[in-house]
Order: sequence, then C-alpha cells, then structure tokens
Amino acid sequence: MAEALFRSKLMRDYPHLLAYVEAYSCGTAAIDGNPATYSAVQAMDLWEIDIEPHRASPMTSQQLRDADLVLALSRDHLLSIDRAYTESVPKVTTLKYLASAADEIARRLGEEMVENEEVARRRIGEVLQLLDELAPEEIYSADLTARGSDIIDPIGSSLQVYIGVAEEIDAALDAVMRALFGRPQRPANRRRRS
Repeated sequence: MAEALFRSKLMRDYPHLLAYVEAYSCGTAAIDGNPATYSAVQAMDLWEIDIEPHRASPMTSQQLRDADLVLALSRDHLLSIDRAYTESVPKVTTLKYLASAADEIARRLGEEMVENEEVARRRIGEVLQLLDELAPEEIYSADLTARGSDIIDPIGSSLQVYIGVAEEIDAALDAVMRALFGRPQRPANRRRRS
C-alpha cells in the first residue's frame, strides 16, 4: 500500500520526477511472489489504486545499496536492516519519523519544488544529513525510542484496520513528499472515496 500511495502521489503532484524517482516495496519477512491480500486490494480501491498485480519481494542487499533512501514502516524493520545490512543504516528511517521532521526540513531546506534528478538526489542527501543532525547518535535513534514511529502491519486484520493503516501511510506521505521534493504542483490532496 505504501508503494502504491507513494507512486500515486508522485504521479499526481510531481509528474516531472517520474523518470527519475522510483519506489519499490520489499519486506524483511516477505514471501517472494505472494499477492497483496484481498483486504489491501479493497483498501486501495478506495483511493482508486489497483494493487492486485502486486507481488511481494524480500529485501535484498542490492536493493538497499541502490536506494538513495529507505523508508521503513516500523522500528522492527530498522533493526532488521541494521542486523543484516549495517552499511545501509545511514539512509534508513521510518516513514512516520521523516514525516514528523518534515516541517523542520522545509524550514531549513525551503519548499521550492525539486525540478530534476540531480536536485532530487542532492535534496535527499540533505534530508538524511538533517535527520542525522536532529538525532546525532544514530540516524534513526529517535525512531527507536518513539512508538509513534511504527505503522502496524495489518496482515490478518479486518478491512477497517487496512483502511486505517492506509490512511496513516497516506497522511505521512503527504509530509514526506513535501520534505523530499518541495511543495507539490497541486496543493489540494486527493482523499479516498467514502
């Protein structure tokens, strides 16, 4: 759901970055090839996003090496990455922690829209550096101490829980996209259908 919502927001608010910015989801305990759950598909239908073709993939060291930024959904994910891929830790944070720092990031880095790949890479590096300054001991130390940094895994839960998780991801992504790419082209946010 996070990947789909990110891509949807990128397409809507930053279409000029589509050729440069990619989002992929992978799991610390994913079973390769598993489809999205029926409840996840139904939840994303409320945002008019089709995730039925999605297939799970486990996290790999190559994906982490290639990524400019890794957004974990929980502190458990951070710890898994730290144990297995320590060299990737400097570019990892939780989605909600980055969202919580978005106002400070915008204040320090400005809200001018990112226009191209070079500026996007530089901005992401500046965001990571700023997060490091905000939590100087470890880039994600604030995540590990803040329960609010976690977004629960809804697997096995009701559709209502999936919808709640999707809403939480959606709200966090609004702030994260602004922190990473500046003010969007379109100020009004699309919300799910009722």
